[in-house]
Amino acid sequence: MSHALHDLVEHTRRRLADGRTSLADIHADPTPDAVRVRGSVLDRETAERLMRALRASAPSVNWRDEMSTLVAGPDYHWALVLRPVADIRREPSNRSERVTQALLGEPIEILRRHTDWAFVRLSDGYLGWLQTGLDVAPLHLCNVEVAQSYQEHATHIIKQPLAPYYAHPSGEPHEQVGLLPFGIRVQVTGQDGPLQRARWPDGKLRWIAAADLLPLDLLAQGRIAGLRQVLGWAQRLVGVPYLWGGKTPFGYDCSGLTQILFGLIGVPLRRDADQQAEMGEPVEPEQVTFGDLLFFGNAPGEPNRVAAAEPARSSFAWAGQTTPADHADHTRETAVTHVALALSRTDFLDASRSGSGERWPGRVRSDGSAKPPQA
Repeated sequence: MSHALHDLVEHTRRRLADGRTSLADIHADPTPDAVRVRGSVLDRETAERLMRALRASAPSVNWRDEMSTLVAGPDYHWALVLRPVADIRREPSNRSERVTQALLGEPIEILRRHTDWAFVRLSDGYLGWLQTGLDVAPLHLCNVEVAQSYQEHATHIIKQPLAPYYAHPSGEPHEQVGLLPFGIRVQVTGQDGPLQRARWPDGKLRWIAAADLLPLDLLAQGRIAGLRQVLGWAQRLVGVPYLWGGKTPFGYDCSGLTQILFGLIGVPLRRDADQQAEMGEPVEPEQVTFGDLLFFGNAPGEPNRVAAAEPARSSFAWAGQTTPADHADHTRETAVTHVALALSRTDFLDASRSGSGERWPGRVRSDGSAKPPQA
């Protein structure tokens, strides 16, 4: 009986918490009068969902919820990202898989700390480990109001692939601090000579060339016109290396590229290709048009088919045949393994690890091939 209860809890945990956006590190602790469910979960909603499933599966068992939550736990805190880009790892180690990246000014929740690492939840819900014990602090701790309002008060975006930023308005080479990736949102507060003055999440001032910035009010939000404007800049990304978990011109993966492009026009996509596919409705192949998302993979129990997505109507697409998964949780069955942005009925833009059917160091590419790429 004890083994069966342990197996039931483990099966329920795996089914309801996929590890990317939900967490349940739990186990069964049987006692003479009850089965205590102990361990850590993401939040109270996760705990309640698990308990409902366990009680439905074994109604005769006296289940007792003794789970602790990371949200509002002892390490819980809001913060803003201070680095232009910060890797998020599956485990607290730089040898662990990079699952995604956090970008400058992004609001995140610190859920747990372990040595010089923080387990965090990003603004798209993704979970992972961020290294914090470096010479340059990656986070600015703040309250929830400050964290959530920073992006709301952003005035400009970076429109170049990589834009230098400076610690002094002189813009001298020795004053350069680093490079800001395409799509980063900043708060511009004024101009000093040829450079725009920007306020960082921790209040420090930095300076950026005006030619590298676009006022947000000149970018059409949630519309095809805005996406066409964004794609004009995105064409400069063709040839950028493929990077698993990447979301910047230092390297993109397929879903990181589409998430950034749609985010620029105010259409928030989830992080992974299979998650993005769940957000829309399939349409027919002949309806594919500019701005649609093309998803590659096998629909379980269905023949291959193509569909598409326009951001204004949130319709999405299937296409192609099975390929290695891009960010798929290998403990789960997933149909979608790759995503590309349609430029027309025959052309698309994507970040792929292969080209023309041969393995090579991947790139962002603009391709008219009907053959599905490898993620």
